Amino acid sequence: MRPQIIFVCILLLTSVMGVRAATYQSLHNFAMDGSDGTSPIAGLVFDQAGNLYGVAAYDGADYTDGLVFKLSPSQGGWNYDIVHQFDFFDPVGQEPLGGLVIDDAGVIYGTTSYSDDDWECGTVFESAPSGWVPLHTFTGPDGCVPQSNLRLSNGWLVGTTSGGGASGQGTVFFLDTLTATFYSYSFQKTEGTTPIGGFNIFFYGATLSGGGRGEGNVYRLGAHGLINKFSFTSNRQAGYAPMGDLLTAYVNGARTMYGTTSAGGKGGGGVVYRLSENQQKPEHWQLNVLHSFSGEDGRSPMAGLASDSRGNLYGTTSQGGEWDCGTVFKLSPKMNNRWKFTVLYSFNPYNQDSGGDGCSPRSSVVLDTAGNIYGTTEYGGWYRWGTVYEITP
Repeated sequence: MRPQIIFVCILLLTSVMGVRAATYQSLHNFAMDGSDGTSPIAGLVFDQAGNLYGVAAYDGADYTDGLVFKLSPSQGGWNYDIVHQFDFFDPVGQEPLGGLVIDDAGVIYGTTSYSDDDWECGTVFESAPSGWVPLHTFTGPDGCVPQSNLRLSNGWLVGTTSGGGASGQGTVFFLDTLTATFYSYSFQKTEGTTPIGGFNIFFYGATLSGGGRGEGNVYRLGAHGLINKFSFTSNRQAGYAPMGDLLTAYVNGARTMYGTTSAGGKGGGGVVYRLSENQQKPEHWQLNVLHSFSGEDGRSPMAGLASDSRGNLYGTTSQGGEWDCGTVFKLSPKMNNRWKFTVLYSFNPYNQDSGGDGCSPRSSVVLDTAGNIYGTTEYGGWYRWGTVYEITP
């Protein structure tokens, strides 16, 4: 065989191996009749026993309005169980859009975006021993339509609402799980509007719109309320319209945050960005774009990022990829402040070999101790109502 032919064969083999950067498996396909829920928009969370929990935003048995589900590992697969169904008369509310959080005792906390009351603004709920109960019902001025992931810190639940508040622009809220003591902070337009993502341990978050230029921002909660720290604009390479949580880390002793914008950037499909704090000037941040999406590598990331112990970042795009159904990607830190970008998987709605590919992941992923990746897709699967998937790098 000629040397050039050998070289071409190596290139082809490398290309094929690069496409199959990970193995995809569907753990659950939501049913055609909606009896096990539809549209799992939010992501997943592990309990201490290794079970996965999530929410389906809509449907369920007997015309219910969303549910909480559990996936338990078993020999040869995963068992799917409905933990709680929301209906029109449920005081906990209906239509869960945000992610769950579970404490060390196994108590589940979450939010609903709608509630059968005079305000119809949703609730924060818990799985108490006596049943599922609302800890707080939003009335409008204190927030409305929570869509973010919850965070649990020292007995306090922390989250955001995408609407409501003093100006109808959304809120950041804190809720004591023991006493139900509740505090909320309202956004004004210059501080950001419509926070879809959560609120991190550095007291920072991001909003979809508003800010100094009306196209989203990064904000901070200070002693006197919410403060705009960085405004996105379609004229910058960092893109605009951030939607997910801000991932926190310490890099060389400096506070660092990672996030995504769902639109704009050099490639037009959104970006992954990093904010690094100036150690000589606290609360001053430098923004760097780690990757700009252009379509084949994904487009429109609508969620935050996850990380492993080596500092690798993992995320999803809701569109783009080989079949325009979204991707799961990985960013690995390299020398000289460079990052290697890898598409781990492009969702293929026509692929039934893996148990029914999903389409349009709108949530971040979670990793187990072995490095396997788990997430949900809003659509796709055998019946087009969404999936829960596992990716093995």
